Amino acid sequence: MPKTQTLDAGIVAIDTEMAGLDQTVAAFVVPGELPAVIETGPATVTKTLTEGLRALGLGPNDVASFVLTHIHLDHGGASGDVARLFPKADIVVHPEGARHLADPTKLMASAYRVFGDRLDSTFGPLQAVPKDRIRAVEPGTILDLGGGRTLEIVEATGHARHHMAIQDSESGVIFVGDSMGVYLPEAGVLRPATPPPDFDMEVALATLRRLRARAPRGLYLTHFGPAPADRDLLTQAEEQLIRFGAIIEEAMRESTDLDFLAERLRERTWDDYKAIHDSPELLAKFDALNAFRSSAAGYLRYFQTRA
Repeated sequence: MPKTQTLDAGIVAIDTEMAGLDQTVAAFVVPGELPAVIETGPATVTKTLTEGLRALGLGPNDVASFVLTHIHLDHGGASGDVARLFPKADIVVHPEGARHLADPTKLMASAYRVFGDRLDSTFGPLQAVPKDRIRAVEPGTILDLGGGRTLEIVEATGHARHHMAIQDSESGVIFVGDSMGVYLPEAGVLRPATPPPDFDMEVALATLRRLRARAPRGLYLTHFGPAPADRDLLTQAEEQLIRFGAIIEEAMRESTDLDFLAERLRERTWDDYKAIHDSPELLAKFDALNAFRSSAAGYLRYFQTRA
């Protein structure tokens, strides 16, 4: 039975246990007359997600929508599978991501270039979603869950052009996807998520300011779970984005070799992650979700395209 956690206003987080690791990728169930699920996780967790939904009393005809913060495989990789298993559910996505759900060929080719052989075991393939099941939504769109409960789509690009956040009317929380980075609750550490090809630091910083301006009553990260109430993770996320960028920009004056940049980033930030130094499991989680090489590659492309 998948692990679940009941959160604000009846929201339930399902631990999808990506790559056999707990507390790496969450799917959030928002109750209502028309229940919604935020994120599907990768294709490899389809069974776990389905079992978790079944345990909550949600069968094949009970989910109205799966809402993706973006189409990266750890967030929306099971979209084609859940479209088949939940025939009444729409797959809700940013307009920039919709075409890749309908035809994932280019997305999968790009992902294989980044992850290589590890892709199949960690994420699995994204199956095509029928076009009539895809609902592309712009920021400001209101999704009606019935009974007065709604989800508002919030502009949240920067991590990717197809990234969005979602705010729940009843709880006031925002599902932030990867816009704040990766937070491992066991270790209490946050790290920016800045992958290529379209990470944009300035846009990402603007997104963090936009999220703060909405005065959310909570912030739910896909990786992983609610931000702790006693820590200002939005400020930490902003500081980390700027710091990582400064490290990479300085290192690029010596070399633009990606391995060099990734190692420099690791060296300069390693002391920030003392809580995970002696934990192979926590190191494996960070590597699966947000390796230094991926972070460095995103900044490298960002600075090179701005030059």
